[in-house]
Amino acid sequence: MIAGVGNGNFNKAYMDAVKRAVAAGIIVCRASRTPSGRVVLHDEINDDELGTIVSDDLTPQKARILLMLGLTKTKDKKQLQEFFFKY
Repeated sequence: MIAGVGNGNFNKAYMDAVKRAVAAGIIVCRASRTPSGRVVLHDEINDDELGTIVSDDLTPQKARILLMLGLTKTKDKKQLQEFFFKY
């Protein structure tokens, strides 16, 4: 889980860390710590290329809980992403 700024964006140092985590098989979800607004796929960050999923409109705290619950069911990123769009 990464709690970035608007649209879940982050700086280059975080980008390198996220790339290493994804390469190690860790599911990384982008969330935003701003008071409101969605984190959308493929806007300023190409999530397919980076290997991340997005929290949609959940706060980082809620997204972390949903990610933990989702990981009890699957490790498939596409299915986990659908959980965020659905719930």
